[in-house]
Amino acid sequence: MTRAVLAFSEAARADQACAGIMAGWLGAWLRSAGADAIEVCDLMDHAWREEPGWQVCLGSETELFRLGLAQGRRIAAFEQGQGLIGAERLQLINPERNAWWYRRSEKQDITILLPLGDVAYQRQAWLSVLSGGQPLLPLQVFHGEGGDLVLEPGLSGSIGDHPDMGALLNDGGYLPEEQLPQLLRQHNWGVRFAESCTAGGLSERLSRIPGASAVLDRGWVTYSNAAKQSQLHVPRRLIEKHGAVSREVVEAMAEAGRDRENACVAVSGIAGPDTDHQPVGRVWVAASLPTGAMCSQCLQLDGSRAAIRARAAIAAMALLINKLAES
Repeated sequence: MTRAVLAFSEAARADQACAGIMAGWLGAWLRSAGADAIEVCDLMDHAWREEPGWQVCLGSETELFRLGLAQGRRIAAFEQGQGLIGAERLQLINPERNAWWYRRSEKQDITILLPLGDVAYQRQAWLSVLSGGQPLLPLQVFHGEGGDLVLEPGLSGSIGDHPDMGALLNDGGYLPEEQLPQLLRQHNWGVRFAESCTAGGLSERLSRIPGASAVLDRGWVTYSNAAKQSQLHVPRRLIEKHGAVSREVVEAMAEAGRDRENACVAVSGIAGPDTDHQPVGRVWVAASLPTGAMCSQCLQLDGSRAAIRARAAIAAMALLINKLAES
């Protein structure tokens, strides 16, 4: 049985929160590398440091070097800057960041020191160390809570093949913002977002990944009805007849945003606590492709205002992912 520890410093927790990467994702990726049990700890807590298994440590370079010293390594000067004697350097895309790993015993007791930065998008480098270079186990990512592992609100996962789970987005452990550009590039398309209740959350999420500019064209935050009319030319009579949170309006938003080179995803909903004569959590999402194909969906989402907005962004992205996969 392989036990894994995820140890965060306060700086690392703040950094990962900015990146939008929750511990659920990191834990799931560790399971895909072969971990059987995962514990999340504070980097400054000494209790876990002598335990067997894998230790994946996230913190500032100073914090990580201190841990290395406590575990018997020594600091030395290298061409790339300071480093640890008795540790292997991990090659990251950004050469200004230094990551290290070392074995604490002849067994599979491994410590990995990951600096603040793109821990998620450079995960293959450190996961391959843990897996011994072997292929990772399939990590299925589902839209919804049907999987065994909680990744974040609106997304769950399972290790291995679970064909009957439904709502499968991918089986490679990809974040939605990683998967969507892959599909868009296959069609040589870009994407635009027309957002109301998510207020730019879709654009923000896609822009987290390196190279997002290759597919992300633009976005509109049309929070008010007036903005929907002036920016996306949604007819006033359509809003008055059906309401801003409706299939007719959200499809009009998506249709206005797409062109022959860019798909458009639109979102309009009630995040609460005000109801606007509709139940809190009612959200409409729509996706329009450059071919003119259109799809839309009505959702009834649970949770706090923040959770509803996060789930709405996931649902909108999932709608376009599924539509692109079909085409």
